[in-house]
Amino acid sequence: MANNELDSRKMLILKAIIDDYIESKEPVGSRTIAKKYDMGLSSATIRNEMADLEEMGYLTQPHTSAGRIPSEKGYRLYVDRLMNLKEQGIEPTSEELGDIKSHMQHKISELSEQMRMASEIVSRLTDYTAILVSGSGRRSMKIKALQTVPVETGKALILIVLDDDTVKNSLVSIDSAITPEMLMRISVQCNLLFAGHRVEDINLDMIEMVAESTGVPRMLLYPIVEGIVACIRKAENTEVHTEGASRLLAHPEFNDIGKARNVLELLNKEDLLADMIQECSSAGGLVVRIGSENKIQDLNDCSVVTASYSVNGVELGTIGVLGPTRMDYSKVISALEYVRKGLEEGLGKKPKAE
Repeated sequence: MANNELDSRKMLILKAIIDDYIESKEPVGSRTIAKKYDMGLSSATIRNEMADLEEMGYLTQPHTSAGRIPSEKGYRLYVDRLMNLKEQGIEPTSEELGDIKSHMQHKISELSEQMRMASEIVSRLTDYTAILVSGSGRRSMKIKALQTVPVETGKALILIVLDDDTVKNSLVSIDSAITPEMLMRISVQCNLLFAGHRVEDINLDMIEMVAESTGVPRMLLYPIVEGIVACIRKAENTEVHTEGASRLLAHPEFNDIGKARNVLELLNKEDLLADMIQECSSAGGLVVRIGSENKIQDLNDCSVVTASYSVNGVELGTIGVLGPTRMDYSKVISALEYVRKGLEEGLGKKPKAE
């Protein structure tokens, strides 16, 4: 339905009600709006407008209160149009922004670690739960470099650097006849032959070439090759990380033990979370799903805001923020945007040419 059914006065009142409800966590009455917001309207006029907004489906009235609260329809209009009428959102404090930049400026070997740090910052800034989904599994990665490191007799550590600079490792069992010197030769030859190739490119002929050049029987090389494959598959698989799950319990919407338990149990279902976040991210950009817009029934009283991140053409992952529908949407969106900037600056993204 088009939003032209609302005149500017109704939209102003609706925005004030939602802003106040997000802050106060209490149903909002006409007298509160009249006193708190300088609209030049009487309490009676505001009350009549609120009744119209309720009839149109933008507000609801809890049976225990004379005040109103936003409906999903009201929140949707707020996010799509009203939230930007004034401020773009509550920016992090200078101290919080400094934290973002200082964290992101530290080079960390795995981009996934950068994203876990980013999700922690988002959860702290917003006071909601952050869900990180990284590693889309939608593309096959190439080997940039690899190394085999002796650990102890019969054990070796496989280290792989992939084309997105992700570093993965795998501990494998090897024949005790393979010495550290042999491992060094294997490492050099695997680097020469496998670098620039995808895991599916590795074949018996390549393994035979490693065997011939190192003097190591092909059968003894198989565990090492399997470790290489395991490293790459680990990087390609989807990883799910949640941060700040307990923060939800601080919000009155989750005082209901049953509701809180259902959401907390959902946060342990990685496959379901990954599907939900990736389905949102497939729409591109920043996506806000409110209440029943989420396909998971246990989230009918929650909202999920997602933002996907990439730096220098490398897809890092998607961070989703989960909270009650009475979410401070502007603060969530602002935090996600600041983290995006922090990631780009910390990972050295070059500015676009004018």
